Amino acid sequence: MIFKRQEGFRFKFEEPVTMTFAIYEDGRVNQEQTAMAELLDISPRGLKMFTEVDLGVNPPPLDLRFVLDTREVRAYGEIIWSRPFGTGKQYGVFFNNQGAVEDLIVEELKLRRKKEAAEAKIKNNS
Repeated sequence: MIFKRQEGFRFKFEEPVTMTFAIYEDGRVNQEQTAMAELLDISPRGLKMFTEVDLGVNPPPLDLRFVLDTREVRAYGEIIWSRPFGTGKQYGVFFNNQGAVEDLIVEELKLRRKKEAAEAKIKNNS
């Protein structure tokens, strides 16, 4: 699959955000196999994550959960690329037309960025 990123922006975190994911099996989420990952960067249509879990050659779709500011984002994601990294792998995940998820990500990133800017301003004035 050839994939060209057509994003308006991509937000890279200074410190990775802790997230969880579960694998879809037969169209249902297997909550018994929930694993941890680190969210490295995000856009409204996808994200890059790191995990020590090897999802194999043809990884199944994932149920992703993370908090960017205050509300939990839950998205359905398809892995479009992977590469070895340190003790695990980095994965590129595509959300594929989830309008409500895209809107929530933009909203939460705006709130997060406002708080970070305010904290930086306070720190610089100290």
